[in-house]
Amino acid sequence: MGRGTVRIEFVKGETRRYRSLLHRPDGVDVEFEGGSYNKVGGPAGELPHDLAHLIVEDELMLLHGVWGVLVAGGMFRLATVVAGRRAPHATRRGRALVADASERVRQAEVLVRAVCGVCAGEYPADPAALERGIGARWWSDTVTREALARACERLRAAGEQWARLAPGATLEGTWPHAPVRAR
Repeated sequence: MGRGTVRIEFVKGETRRYRSLLHRPDGVDVEFEGGSYNKVGGPAGELPHDLAHLIVEDELMLLHGVWGVLVAGGMFRLATVVAGRRAPHATRRGRALVADASERVRQAEVLVRAVCGVCAGEYPADPAALERGIGARWWSDTVTREALARACERLRAAGEQWARLAPGATLEGTWPHAPVRAR
């Protein structure tokens, strides 16, 4: 891993549940439970929603999406600190990060769904058509044909890797971007 790269583990559960374990740069480990999936097409057909977020946010440079906020110290409702010591005022700072990024986190939700829809063949792979479909409010100029192609390739590959995992096994991801700051 390169300098500044953050490791994230996705642990497959016995059922469709899974958990994500984020090893933040401040030495704190954050875990959250997941259970929803996104269709992405290909042999596996789907992958965990939180993993889809990681891939799409990375490819589209959505640095204030779910993973950017978590890496920076934001804490969403289902996130729990499981190891490490939080800095003084971390709770207040984390709430400020989440509040500041709320619209961009919603944008990430919409774009993750849209990109996964492109991969699953539900939406056209044409950025202009996709923008018309989701609306200007949620659009990002980082959505290009090339970014869509890269994201779909990574999403489908991750879906295939996930499908091959045994319960209890881990699929590792990384967040290579510097932590965001609250405004």
